[in-house]
Amino acid sequence: MSKDYDLYINGQFSKGENEARLTVINPSDESVVGSVPSATLAETDAAVAAARLAFDSGVWSGLSPAQRAEALLRIAAEVKADQETLVDLLIKESGSTVGKANGEVNLAIKTLTYYAKLLQSPYEEAAIAADEEAALYSHNFIRREAIGVCAAIVPWNFPLSLGVWKIAPALAAGNTIVVKPPSEAPLALLAFAKAVHRAGLPKGVFNMLTGSGKVIGEALAAHPLVDKVAFTGSTEVGKRVMSLAAQSNLKITTLELGGKSANILLEDADLDEAIDGALFAFLYHSGQVCESGTRLLVPRSKYEEVIKRLVERAEKLKIGDPGDPETSIGPVISKRQQEKIAAYISGAIKEGARLVLGGEPLSGKTFEKGFWVRPTIFADVKNEMTIAREEIFGPVLSVIAYDSEEEAIRIANDSIYGLGGGVWSKDYRRAVEVAKQLRTGTVWINSYHLLSPIAPFGGYKQSGIGRELGLQGLLAYTQTKHIHLDLANDRGARYQRFLGQATKK
Repeated sequence: MSKDYDLYINGQFSKGENEARLTVINPSDESVVGSVPSATLAETDAAVAAARLAFDSGVWSGLSPAQRAEALLRIAAEVKADQETLVDLLIKESGSTVGKANGEVNLAIKTLTYYAKLLQSPYEEAAIAADEEAALYSHNFIRREAIGVCAAIVPWNFPLSLGVWKIAPALAAGNTIVVKPPSEAPLALLAFAKAVHRAGLPKGVFNMLTGSGKVIGEALAAHPLVDKVAFTGSTEVGKRVMSLAAQSNLKITTLELGGKSANILLEDADLDEAIDGALFAFLYHSGQVCESGTRLLVPRSKYEEVIKRLVERAEKLKIGDPGDPETSIGPVISKRQQEKIAAYISGAIKEGARLVLGGEPLSGKTFEKGFWVRPTIFADVKNEMTIAREEIFGPVLSVIAYDSEEEAIRIANDSIYGLGGGVWSKDYRRAVEVAKQLRTGTVWINSYHLLSPIAPFGGYKQSGIGRELGLQGLLAYTQTKHIHLDLANDRGARYQRFLGQATKK
C-alpha cells in the first residue's frame, strides 16, 4: 500500500506548498511505494532560516556535549524501535535485500550511538605544547566549535546509513542541519525524521526537504546562510556542488564521490575465500556501491582458474525478490540505470572484452517487471577499456591479468578514482605493504565492504574531499579556534617598544 510522506521544517511536518508530488517506485515490480512533496525554493529558504535561527540562538550548540549525546541516544532508540518499518521501506524503495536493509539500519543505529559516546571524550579543547625556543610565555589551546548550518545531500543507494553519517556528527558537534533525501528513495529518511521528531530536538535543529537535486540540492549548495554542505554521489555532480558552494560563500564541503576500486588477488591468496570475497565485492546491492571492487586483478598464472571459479559460483546465486531472505541479488534502482549498465556491457564487447557471464536479460515471471541486470563478468579486460575506467554502478566485473606485484599496484593506481580497494593474501605483512602503496581511502585485507563508525571513510583523487565517520568525521563538522593567553611579564614594555617606534616614524 502506498503512503504519503511530508516535509519536516522547524519542528513541524508539512504537506508542502507544491501540489505536484514525487512518486517513489519499487524497482522490483514498478509498483508505487509512496509519494513525497516536491519542495519549493521558498520552503528551502524557510528550512535554512529555521536552522539558522536555531543555531544562532544557541538552543542546540549551547547545550553541553553530554546533553547532545543524550539526544542522539534517544534518536538511536527510536530508530531501533522502527527497525522493521525502516527495513521494509529500504527493500521496497531501493531494492535492498533483507540482509542489506537490516545492515543499513544497524549501521545507522551504531553511528548515532558512536557519536554519542565520542562526545564523552574531550574533543572540544586541546592544549598546545609550550614553544620554549620562541620564548612565548603563554598558554595556548585549541577549541573545536560548531560550524553553523549544514546541508546534507544524500544518495539513493544507502539513503538511511549515508544520511546518518552526515546527520549524527553534525548534530553531535552542535550544528543544525537541513537534509535532502534522494528523489528515488526518500522514504526511509522521511521515516527517520519521525524518529528525530519523537526524540524531542529543539525546533529548527533538524529539517528535511524532498525534491529534485537540480532544484533543492543546488539551492542548498549555493545558499548563503548554509555554512557547510556534505554530498555523496557522482563525481560529476560533486564538482557542481563544490562550484556552487565556492561561488556563494566559500562554504566548507565534504564530498564522497565515485569509485572504480581494484581488488587484488596475490599469488598466495586463499582462493576459496577470495572467490567469494570478489563476488561480494562487486555484487553487493547489485553493484550499486561507490567503493565496489569492480576491477579484479589476478596473477596470470591463476587467471583462467579464477575466471572459471567465479562463473561457477556466481551462477548459483539467487536473483529475485529482495524481500526473500534467501535472495542475494535484487534489482537496480531504475530503468535509466538498467539501460546505462546495458550500454556499458555492449560497449565492452565492442572493445574486445571477453564476456564469460551475463550480458543477456533475465527471463521468467519474476523479471517481467522491474529493473533487473544479470551478474556480468568480463575477462581479457585491459585497464584502458571503458569498463575499467568509468564507474558503471551495476553488477559488472572486469577481470584483469597481471604479471608482477608491482604491475598490480600500478594498474590499481591507474585511475582517476581512489575510494576503496582490496588485497587477498595469506601473508598479512605482504598484504599490508601492498595496501600502503594503493592510492585509495580504504583498503580491505581478506575482506570487502566492511565499515564501522569508528573508522574514517572517504577518497583520494576524484573520489572526494574529506572523511566521514570516526573522530575525523566529527571534527569535519567543527571549526578550529586557537586561543592565546599571554603570560609574559613584559607585555607593557613590548607594546611601548612598538608604539615608540611608530611615534618616531
